[in-house]
Amino acid sequence: MRPEDLIPSFVWTLEHQRPLRREHRKLVTAITKAMEAVGYFDGDDCSDDLDELFTALDEYSPEGFYFGAHPGDGADYGWWLSESFTEDFDGLKVSDLSEVPRDYFGSILLTTDHGNLSLYTRARNYRITERWSIV
Repeated sequence: MRPEDLIPSFVWTLEHQRPLRREHRKLVTAITKAMEAVGYFDGDDCSDDLDELFTALDEYSPEGFYFGAHPGDGADYGWWLSESFTEDFDGLKVSDLSEVPRDYFGSILLTTDHGNLSLYTRARNYRITERWSIV
């Protein structure tokens, strides 16, 4: 959980997001350059950069997810499904895709009898596209 371990890892992860937004490309460049300075990891700039990296990575989170520490293990960082996602979800909830009304367009949360979750989107062309699944 040391900044000298987290920042290079988060910079690498951010620069590999596609498409990478221009402001985030600038952030990666600025932090990479700052890390070369002697004493960078001992200063306040380091803490500010770490906060900016958390914020930037969170912007790439899929719907219902956040970037941060795992709720059960504060030393494990990544994208995690919000614990209240199923309760807060305001789209259509189904247990089988055949339950989706033909005239429904938007987000669809499929929950199986085993507790698996899949998020789909139905566009105006009637195509249902899977956005993510958790088994």
